Amino acid sequence: MLSAELSDVRKDILHLCVLVQAQMHKAKETLLKFDKDLGYEVIMSEQKIESWNHRIKRDCESMLSLFKPTAKDLRFVLAAFRIVHSLGRCADFAGWVAIYISETENSFEKALLNSCNMVQMFEEIDAMMYAVHQSIDKEDSRLLQPVFEKDEMIGRYRIMAMDAISQHIQKHPEQSQRCLYLFSVVMKLERVGDQLKNMAQEVIFYSEAPEHR
Repeated sequence: MLSAELSDVRKDILHLCVLVQAQMHKAKETLLKFDKDLGYEVIMSEQKIESWNHRIKRDCESMLSLFKPTAKDLRFVLAAFRIVHSLGRCADFAGWVAIYISETENSFEKALLNSCNMVQMFEEIDAMMYAVHQSIDKEDSRLLQPVFEKDEMIGRYRIMAMDAISQHIQKHPEQSQRCLYLFSVVMKLERVGDQLKNMAQEVIFYSEAPEHR
């Protein structure tokens, strides 16, 4: 039955959310602790996430062809494609953070990380991911408000990080390349925020749709 198929896909999306959130946690530790071994683990885990990504998309395609869903069910299936795509992009960005660390010879100064609000950026993303997970699990779009608020905060942190890194390069020009890697991390985190906002919009798209035509 279609209801069972829809329920299974929802459960798989929630599981994928957890996997991607774990990737972001590891990416955070990779950066803060300069743990290249953990970074390698992040990179190797991408294949598992990609496998789940393909599995969910395949199940959605099967539902479209076998059950021909309509109204709210159709909206959920279409949104599921896009949500899974965004989750995959978030995992990609976590992988890039790990790659940047693997290509950096020395750890970043704690003062610079603090000036760039790196811990806060990761915490905002974690809260956004939790809100998206909860909204899908409970089918309640009202839980998504923090996503949009925190996305704006991440944008502010990005501007602050750009200023902090620019000032650091002026004082320590020999660290320019390393600082550019750090700014690349900041930009990837902002992209994660964008993808999470997209996911929130998809949840609203299907959860607030009428039950029938």
